[in-house]
Amino acid sequence: MNFNALRYEELTLNAFPVLHTEVYDGWILRFSGGEGYQGNCISPLYLSTRAYEDKIDYCENKFREKGLPCVFKMTPNVPAALDQQLAMRQYELEDKTYIMECSLTSEDSLTSEDSLSSEEAQTLPSGSPTGEDDAQENNIPVKTEIRLSREIDDSWLEAFLTLEGMDKDICPETARAMLNAIRKPVYCAALYENETSHGSNADCGRIVGCGLGVVEDNKIGIYDIRVESSFRQNGIGARICRAIMEEGKKEGAQKAFLHVSASNRPAVRLYQGLGFEEAYTYWYRVHTV
Repeated sequence: MNFNALRYEELTLNAFPVLHTEVYDGWILRFSGGEGYQGNCISPLYLSTRAYEDKIDYCENKFREKGLPCVFKMTPNVPAALDQQLAMRQYELEDKTYIMECSLTSEDSLTSEDSLSSEEAQTLPSGSPTGEDDAQENNIPVKTEIRLSREIDDSWLEAFLTLEGMDKDICPETARAMLNAIRKPVYCAALYENETSHGSNADCGRIVGCGLGVVEDNKIGIYDIRVESSFRQNGIGARICRAIMEEGKKEGAQKAFLHVSASNRPAVRLYQGLGFEEAYTYWYRVHTV
């Protein structure tokens, strides 16, 4: 039994409550509507006492009743016999994902040089399609700053639901309900673009990047780092991630962890640069028949 993987799976389940959960002989069935796998899947976390054939039939019927494909989330703790049986039933392997972790207790972690949670603005090149091109042509500086909140407020939630990276298969109302159901300490990080006009001190800010941290059991999970496409390749994702890590450390977290698609090599390299290492891999088995 990989107890580290088991605990991270439990923390992820706690961080994102779904609309309906059913526990069946050690398997956790999650339903949230739409087609996103994380919110609509079976997590075989604990030992079974019943035959796999009967349990798979039961789960397929449950998901069929809700008009959803039957999806299993497979971790290192899932017996190989179950994975093989699902494959024989034409469940396709999809979405291989790494869980990566980083210690927050080392002396050199998140040094003052790397601390990016302050409100100090950082100038970035403009390039988004909502007016900043005009600002650049007029030599108006476009600056960004990270703001952190302990609450899921309306502006952060709107950005979270609309920025690229959101699972479009989950409707906004469902995602909103799931986020508002979180009962653990949260850190909502938002990176604002502040466009300052010449001769004026007035700023007009909008969120161009965001992320969420959830604290439990001396660990902070970092979820859904999202950055507007025109602001990528500027280190914004790393800034948001570091800001959340720093706040988690202040809260007493000793480790940070996150999920990243194995196929997203740029993101994997980014997190490795922040000190994250692979803890384990999970994948989904999806019924395609």
